[in-house]
Amino acid sequence: MSSRRRAYCTLILAFLLAMLLGGCVVKEHSPAPGCVEYWGPAPMGGCLGTTAILDLKVEPEHACLEITVNNCNGGILEVSNSCAEILFLRQVTVHPSERNVGLDVEKQNGEYVLVPTDGNFSDYVPVEDELIEIAALLGGKEVRISFVKTKELC
Repeated sequence: MSSRRRAYCTLILAFLLAMLLGGCVVKEHSPAPGCVEYWGPAPMGGCLGTTAILDLKVEPEHACLEITVNNCNGGILEVSNSCAEILFLRQVTVHPSERNVGLDVEKQNGEYVLVPTDGNFSDYVPVEDELIEIAALLGGKEVRISFVKTKELC
C-alpha cells in the first residue's frame, strides 16, 4: 500500500473515530435537549431537560424588557430588565439593571406563578402540555406573558 493511500485511510479512520467519540444525532427534532439521542457519547454541554417552553409571547413588547426561554434543563424563563421601572410578577420583582433572572413555573392554589430558580433547572413537569398565562406590571402598565410548558417529550 502506498504511503499516500495509507495516509488517506488513516485520515478517514480518524474522522470516523472522531464522529463516534463526538456522538452522532439520531433524533434531532425535539425542543428538549435531553430527548436528543446520540449514537456514541453525547457531546459535552450538560443540557438534560425532557420538558420545554414553547410559543413564548410577551405583550406588549418593551425594548427595555427581555424575556427569553432557556430549555437546557426543563424549561425556565430568563428575564433581563433594563427599563427604568421594576417588573412585578406577583411574588417576584425584577429590578432595573437585573439580568438573566431565572424563573420557573409553579402552580399555587390552582394558579400559575413564576418563582426564582437557582441555575437553569425546572422542577415543574406537567402531565399534559399546559398553556400558561402570567400577568405582570411594568411601571404600572400590564404585561402579559404566555407560553406552553410541555409534558415530558421522551
